[in-house]
Amino acid sequence: MFETIVLCTILGVFILIAYTLGLKNGQRLKENKTIELPKITETVKEIFNKDKNFEDSLSKGEQISWQNINNYDGTKESQKSIESR
Repeated sequence: MFETIVLCTILGVFILIAYTLGLKNGQRLKENKTIELPKITETVKEIFNKDKNFEDSLSKGEQISWQNINNYDGTKESQKSIESR
């Protein structure tokens, strides 16, 4: 029951945000102004590489986990084994 209420609330907020953005963009079109979309210039890998100490701060198992996520190709052949301690 609680999950349903939370999901409905979140969905309602998203609908209000989309409606508000639609109104703003509609007004800009009516006034012959340009609509600028947000520009994404960085990839996820570049964002993680900003913090140069990110991989150094991880344990060996966490480093292998991140490598497994980055190397996943749908098979287990590109995955490394993580030894449990």
